[in-house]
Amino acid sequence: MRILAYAAFALLAACGKEAPPASASSSPPTPDDLGTRLRETWTSAADWMVTQQDASGAWKMSAGGQQVPSPSYTGLIITSLANAPADLRPRYQAPMDKAVACLVSKANDDGSFGEGPTGAFMKTYTTGIALMALGSVDREKYARQIRGAQSYLKHNQLKEGVFRGGSGYGDDAPTVGKDGKPAIKKGIANISTTGFSAEGLHMSGLPKDDEFWKLVVEFVRKCQNSSEVNTDPAFVASLKEKGLAVGEDGGLYYTPIADPALQKAGTKKIADKESIASYGAMTYDGIKTYIYAGLPKDSPEVRAAMDWVRKNYSVEVHPGFAFDSVQRHHLRGLYHYLLVMSRALDAVGENPLETFDGKKHDWPREIAAQLLKTAKESKMWVNDNAAWYEGDPVLVTSYVLTTCDVLMKYVK
Repeated sequence: MRILAYAAFALLAACGKEAPPASASSSPPTPDDLGTRLRETWTSAADWMVTQQDASGAWKMSAGGQQVPSPSYTGLIITSLANAPADLRPRYQAPMDKAVACLVSKANDDGSFGEGPTGAFMKTYTTGIALMALGSVDREKYARQIRGAQSYLKHNQLKEGVFRGGSGYGDDAPTVGKDGKPAIKKGIANISTTGFSAEGLHMSGLPKDDEFWKLVVEFVRKCQNSSEVNTDPAFVASLKEKGLAVGEDGGLYYTPIADPALQKAGTKKIADKESIASYGAMTYDGIKTYIYAGLPKDSPEVRAAMDWVRKNYSVEVHPGFAFDSVQRHHLRGLYHYLLVMSRALDAVGENPLETFDGKKHDWPREIAAQLLKTAKESKMWVNDNAAWYEGDPVLVTSYVLTTCDVLMKYVK
């Protein structure tokens, strides 16, 4: 049961059914009002977050019905506080210092960070987040820990087969099932964990000429619905065997497994061509990973993914998830989606973003207005769809605070 509790982290960026795109339905507040309210709300939320810190300096997650200290949660919150506007950081220096000391104390001998009492769970995922935190706080002071964590992620990047270049939540290499095909397990490479690994390596200063970046591009291409870039012969052949083909919408999906039963977003059929369905969070994760790897924004990979964004732009729902007024599938993973959306569009450097309907979106203001609209009275956030841990206000608020760090560079 304990292993299953930690493995549930793998659902943080899982897939869903495709929904029609939506855009902001109301005009954002005036710039001055929006900027003021965004800073005030960020500060109130950060103040609330500090009250949730335990005596050890960590923040806790729910696991097996208990609240346990979590290096992943702690790393996300450190990242959000460390990247706040400079004039806001001194307010949170003491709790952040305490949190960093706690996080550093959890480093494993192999340079990794992990969940659980032994630090053995979710090591790839957690190490990526720890690098985000340490790279944001002080690269020189924590150079030894950063080198160890970078080495761990590079070593555990898969080097063979369809998952070459990717990273999984756990440390187990993908195995082969009875039919000779890849069998899904916790170590399966996916865009979400690969994205966290790439984010951590980027934020901690891994050079662009490192072999990691070349390999990661290979993996991300195999998760993209673009026949121009997704050309791996073995993967394309496995799709064909299942009656599938590479799609043409440019979006990205969770993992390059040619089996509809293992793709939680399912498949979609356009004309006579059925392909794995693209969705929002993975598309934005792919975009920022491509940019971090050094691809220009006019590369075929980034251009195709941005075409999907221009057709599916939304700050109110998670594109790729079926609209359901009862189950609220369209809100599934919404706050993680807004986080990777903001970081990807910031990396691309396009504002306003012009969508294919001719509208120009000032995305930092539109995301900010949406977050202000959905904040709870206690100045924190929780998703109305509790799937993938987004019923936990500590996790969701850490997503929002980190998103706002990006937004506040644009919304003054």
